[in-house]
Amino acid sequence: MTDATDRTQASVDPSHALETALGSTISTLADLDSVRRKRLPQIPGKYRSLYLRAWGGKSRKVAMRAFCLECTGYNAAEVRRCTDGACPLYPYREDRP
Repeated sequence: MTDATDRTQASVDPSHALETALGSTISTLADLDSVRRKRLPQIPGKYRSLYLRAWGGKSRKVAMRAFCLECTGYNAAEVRRCTDGACPLYPYREDRP
C-alpha cells in the first residue's frame, strides 16, 4: 500500500484511527480492561475515583471532566480556564469561560 492509500484508509476506518491513537489495537473488553489497569497508576490519586466512575460509562459529565483533566495535566484550574474552541467537547462544557 502507498502512503496516500494508508492515509485514506486511516481517515475512513475508525478502528485504524483508534489503533493509531492508542498505539495498539483494543479488540476486546479484556484488552480495554488491561489498558485501563496499566493507566490507573499514572492518574493522580485524587482523581482515580473520578476515572473509575467515568470508565463505568454511566455519566457523560464525569467522563468529560476526566478527559479535560487529563488534557490539562490534571490541573483543575486550567480546566476552568480552558478556551480551546477546537476541542470537540468544548461546546458541551458547563464551566467554560
